[in-house]
Amino acid sequence: MEFRIMVVDDDKAVRRILSGIVENYHLGEVVAEAEDGDEAFGKILLLKPDIVLIDLLLPGKDGVEIVKEVKERGLNTYFIMISQVETKSMVGKAYESGIEFFIKKPINVIETVKVISKIEELIKMRNTLDKIKETMAIVDNKKIEQGKCPSTKKIDYILADIGILAETGAEDIKTLIENYDFIKRNNLGMQEIYQFLSDYYEKMGSKKSSDLKAIEMRMRRAISKALSTLAMQSIENYDNEQLLRYANILFEYKEVKKEMDFLRGKSKERGKVNVKKFLEGLLLILNE
Repeated sequence: MEFRIMVVDDDKAVRRILSGIVENYHLGEVVAEAEDGDEAFGKILLLKPDIVLIDLLLPGKDGVEIVKEVKERGLNTYFIMISQVETKSMVGKAYESGIEFFIKKPINVIETVKVISKIEELIKMRNTLDKIKETMAIVDNKKIEQGKCPSTKKIDYILADIGILAETGAEDIKTLIENYDFIKRNNLGMQEIYQFLSDYYEKMGSKKSSDLKAIEMRMRRAISKALSTLAMQSIENYDNEQLLRYANILFEYKEVKKEMDFLRGKSKERGKVNVKKFLEGLLLILNE
């Protein structure tokens, strides 16, 4: 998909630089420019761009005011604020209004490309989450019509809900959950759990790689994606009790918070996963 981008700054030279970055690095299409707050607000409501690069201080409405009012109207537009002002209070107000990133002037090309690219990844993830929600809404309706879903399928619904049903590591997770009584009874550590999976695949003649490192990487990749999915969903819909319940049971709260801050661009550190906690949390949810 080609992203629709709008540039707002009262300096024509800055608008030209930002538009040039978007076009030269193939980041999307610049659908409009604006030089003051009132013009920008009207064009945003009319064109509904995916991303707006906006100056903090503008004639008429300022950047913070524009972002806040657009967000209040429910538009799914992402804002990147650009300004020479760097005081903590002003930057804090900008984030509180609903911006995703803050870039300081003078414009740094590499930083601008990186930030726009990260926003575009967030948009793609949001679109994927919307599709997951639509799918799960259909599933939930069927569950209501047919009664509680069979226990053998319940794990599929949960893995789909957290966005990892199609991941290769999901099959590893399902196999472990199905055999978790044995794992718990023998108090297996993580390396022993990976060895159990390796032995299981060899015994069953599975085509999946039985290499211990490959198994660990598949599972960690899937669980890390689940953490990212839940963190993103919590950003999008922070009062969804089911999402918060999943996040708190499957992961440490502080790690979910770290991942949320990373996705918002407030931190360079991602949340960490604990494979055993995830498996035990998943088992707890399944047995409810």
